[in-house]
Amino acid sequence: MSTADDEKMPQKAAAANGDDDEPMERTWSKGDRVFAVWAGNGCYYGAVIAEVQAAQRTMLVEWDDKETTHQTVTFDKVMEPNQESVAWTPKRIDRRTMVKDDPNKGRCLFTSEACEPGNVVFVERPTLVALPASAPKLWEHLTKLHEATPLQLGTVTFHYAALLSQLKLEPMPLDVIMDKFVPEPDEEPGEDVNRILQSLMDANFNDDGVNLKENPIDARKLQRLVSSWRYNSFGHHKEDGLVLYNRISMCSHSCDPTCCWSYGEDDAFVLRARVNLNAGDELTISYLQDEDLLKGTTVRQLKLQNWRFTCACTRCALPVDTGRGFRCRKCRIGYIFADLAGKITSCQVCLSTPSQEDMKMLLHFEEEYVARVESMDKTDVADVQIVYEAALDIFERHWILYIMDTYLWEACREKKAPDAIEHQRRRVEFHEHYYNRPTFILAWCHEELGDCLQVQLPHRKWQYVQEFHKAYHMLAILCGTAHQYTASPYNKIHQASGVAP
Repeated sequence: MSTADDEKMPQKAAAANGDDDEPMERTWSKGDRVFAVWAGNGCYYGAVIAEVQAAQRTMLVEWDDKETTHQTVTFDKVMEPNQESVAWTPKRIDRRTMVKDDPNKGRCLFTSEACEPGNVVFVERPTLVALPASAPKLWEHLTKLHEATPLQLGTVTFHYAALLSQLKLEPMPLDVIMDKFVPEPDEEPGEDVNRILQSLMDANFNDDGVNLKENPIDARKLQRLVSSWRYNSFGHHKEDGLVLYNRISMCSHSCDPTCCWSYGEDDAFVLRARVNLNAGDELTISYLQDEDLLKGTTVRQLKLQNWRFTCACTRCALPVDTGRGFRCRKCRIGYIFADLAGKITSCQVCLSTPSQEDMKMLLHFEEEYVARVESMDKTDVADVQIVYEAALDIFERHWILYIMDTYLWEACREKKAPDAIEHQRRRVEFHEHYYNRPTFILAWCHEELGDCLQVQLPHRKWQYVQEFHKAYHMLAILCGTAHQYTASPYNKIHQASGVAP
């Protein structure tokens, strides 16, 4: 592992003044995007410059997360945002990727070049960002309609984005959205689409000069747009809205995806290699959240029915689900795993195989505990503790234990640090056992464990600094070295070493 001094965060860009040893300092202006140190914890965060006081060598910034403290920052605590987060041109993306038809999955995306873990595959600007502020009258109209009688999809966002596409986009980007994959390309207009269009006509809706009586929207086309957004869009990372991209929407799902992603400048989608990629390898992402990737195969498969397909990735194709572990009923030391057919493996310690009766009993217990955990109030710590201790007698390396370890970590971290450390250690152990890839969850587990160890065991610098290093290296893969998430463990490494970042 390299030292903290070797892991340099990107520095401010300097314009050469003719002397390589004396670069000119960056000139800052109002409106510039920056990463600046928030004095509350000494870590870098995204911001926009609101005012520059050149004489005092300070600036007033507006933090991306709307924080209103420590907004005055000195020049030496500011750096430019990473250029890796700026969207590429379509031609550049075309050179890096290629689209191929798969007989089972349809159009899929592949890389034309080799990429190491953490390398940017490409950065794509959105085809459309559908936020409430984009057409506030339309958003308000649909919201009131939904409040009167709920839409079948349970939200107005898909219909709003579809209408916004029709009303705001030029023909070419509109065709991009119409061309997206949908399970039923010839779907008839649904009840909600007809109801929405009729309500807009009845209200004589007019937004930004678009009169629907003069320019009516075809119901079948709107239904296709709704489905395109439903199956291809992403939730906006800051507001109640949706974002849709062109090439990214061609990435297939995998429960062990080859790529990871983060947001860049102006809602750009930054796609990075999670694993080593060779030219011709498929680019896949997870349609599920990181926490869902840590649940059993049957749970993941059920959630993926929202996209109307059955996942056949490498993890889902495994004969045994190693996230569903049970304590061996014979030796009580080893553990056994369940498969999707309801069978249980032999114990890896004593090699005994459970009887049919034991097998049925364990699977019955699992069903009861899964239902219990999924309905659990995580703030009722006493109840969580009781269920957790009882479950330890039955399960080993099971995802429901991981869920309860998460609840107990959150409950104990402030006042019961030793207990919190043990639950966090168990979370890390399960994650590495069941899904040993960099994820934001695992990276933050290491960083938070390092925080706890630093407070409780300050003499074990080697231990908590190692946790910060693990977090830093994972986040460097997931979102790059200049991202604010990566800046946090980076700063902690330097602070622990007594070296200024």
